[in-house]
Amino acid sequence: MPGIQQFQVNLFCDDVDGCLAFYQALGLTEKFRAPASGPIAHVEVEAAGVRIGLTSARVANELVDLGVEPADHPATEIVFWCDDVDAMYYAALAAGATAVVAPTDSPDSRLHYAWVRDPDAHQLKFVQNRR
Repeated sequence: MPGIQQFQVNLFCDDVDGCLAFYQALGLTEKFRAPASGPIAHVEVEAAGVRIGLTSARVANELVDLGVEPADHPATEIVFWCDDVDAMYYAALAAGATAVVAPTDSPDSRLHYAWVRDPDAHQLKFVQNRR
């Protein structure tokens, strides 16, 4: 059986440049972009060895008719495990995120977490292990 070499999540965006700036402000590094120069159709950033692709929904539909579009309400979320939820939450807000749930503790106090939406309304969760 063929093996999986890497894991990536793609987010379809209206504003790829804005999303790229947001994720770079959170410390993610750019790993790939297409085309190599000119307006970005697709760019990949990386966190903890996992890539997040930011793809123009318009370009994806024009190239291969994927039938995708950004949504104004999330159906999925990306979870970032981190060592300081409060710092990540406020960094995300400063970078243009919309607050969803401010930092709070889980009922059993084992986790500290918060939710935001990136500039294209993708939902992100920041989680910190308290124990």
